[in-house]
Amino acid sequence: MKKNNREFLCGLLLSMMLSATTVVCAQEVEKAATLQQPEAIQLPPDDVAHLVGRRGSRTGHLIGNVQGNNVVAGFYTPQDIITWTVNAPKEDDYAVSVLYSMKEQQDIEIRCGESVLVVPSLLRTWEHRPFFWRQEFPGLLHLKAGVNQISLRLPDAKPVAGSTARGNAGPKFGQGVTEAFHLFSIELGTPAARKARLTRAKEIRSDASWMIDGKYGIFVHWSALSQGFTGNEPRAKWFQKSVEMFDVKVFADAIERTGAAWITFTATHQGFYWPGPNAALDKIAPGRTAKRDLLGEIINELDRRGIRTLFYLHTGYNGYDPKVWRQTLGANDADAKRFSDNIEAILRECSLRYGEKLKGFGYIDGSLSWDYQFNPSFEGWARAIKAGNPAALVGFSTNRGPAVSPFSDLAVTDGGSELRQPDPMLIGTGRQLGDVTPAWWCLMDTWFFGTPLNGKFAGRPRHSTEEYVDFFQRMEAAKIPVTINLAMTADVTDEHPIFNPQCMAVMEEVRKAIREK
Repeated sequence: MKKNNREFLCGLLLSMMLSATTVVCAQEVEKAATLQQPEAIQLPPDDVAHLVGRRGSRTGHLIGNVQGNNVVAGFYTPQDIITWTVNAPKEDDYAVSVLYSMKEQQDIEIRCGESVLVVPSLLRTWEHRPFFWRQEFPGLLHLKAGVNQISLRLPDAKPVAGSTARGNAGPKFGQGVTEAFHLFSIELGTPAARKARLTRAKEIRSDASWMIDGKYGIFVHWSALSQGFTGNEPRAKWFQKSVEMFDVKVFADAIERTGAAWITFTATHQGFYWPGPNAALDKIAPGRTAKRDLLGEIINELDRRGIRTLFYLHTGYNGYDPKVWRQTLGANDADAKRFSDNIEAILRECSLRYGEKLKGFGYIDGSLSWDYQFNPSFEGWARAIKAGNPAALVGFSTNRGPAVSPFSDLAVTDGGSELRQPDPMLIGTGRQLGDVTPAWWCLMDTWFFGTPLNGKFAGRPRHSTEEYVDFFQRMEAAKIPVTINLAMTADVTDEHPIFNPQCMAVMEEVRKAIREK
């Protein structure tokens, strides 16, 4: 076939595809209307508001919730526009940031009445994460007091080859850089509010040098969905029994054998069940705490052995039966303030209970992918975590995107099984990962055993012992603390190993290389 004919046919097919999908996209928009919030979004006077794609109204080919929470795609023409309705406390100028993914450079336009900002999209210059990023726009957007309409479009938009009615060109959002423009959110805040927020964050910043000195720790996902060495039910179904039978000495012995300087232990994961007392949680949803203070016992036993304890928090957005919990928590409320306040209360209660022995919440999962959309007070969460220990560390997970909040002390992302390190060029004030201590989080075999083991460990270390030893040595030299996950059985007793013996063998070699040199 001649080149001109091929080009003509390709153009014709693309035009037909866009025409044919107009009806489909219109149906998708109508379907998605229930996800959109009709009332104006209130802008805070002293903070930054997150306007996720889900909360905007869409025209043209735009569709929402594309392959990921809150994501909007389908920016094929200049007429494909997303618009948010906001309520400004007073007339003022606002700084704007956009969180998105797009491979090729195109202009992005943001408009509020006669106030318009148009800038070329940021070209990604780094190799790996983040797979979507934040771009700070030069100039300011003027808003009047009261209700405003803020819109975003690509003024020179054109279809990307391979785009479909679902807007899914390229990899899944957050798993790689998308070919077409995929919007996560825009952020609005006055310059004064942004500056004041950074100042407050610096004032309570905690020193993470003890992690650098300690070199590495162990991550433990004691999940609501974890399975025992025998049996075939998730731990949530025998939650109280799992807490009562947990042998703290067996657990501490295993952690000590690895040479870990700290652990990050899941207070909650894949279902909000708390293995200890928490009065704030009891007020929100009775029946999700334990009488035995297992968390406190773990802290004390490890502290006696010179091992520090951090906690991990999962706000219960998925996993074991999340619907009732999220409704009770306030995540389904119109402004979700109750959600933010409830999580803050749970964190404060925990921090005050354990005081200086609890070294913080090093990993708050889903912070960007799930919690960010509710505009929670990340500052309030950070201050709650530091209520009983001002030196406690806070880690808000960026998932696979940019920094969540300046109130994070650590670089926190899901490293999977990869033996990588965060790009130092992405860390610092105003950079993609924020002003944080570089850190790396990864797994050795899997995060947790979510299917029956039937008395036999599933999986194995993803890399060779030599590769792990080399990795830990390189990270030590780079002064980047590593927290590596070993999957643990839900039933922690002396009747069987609680970690895969193959993983323990690797960690013993790591301990010799790092601790006994």
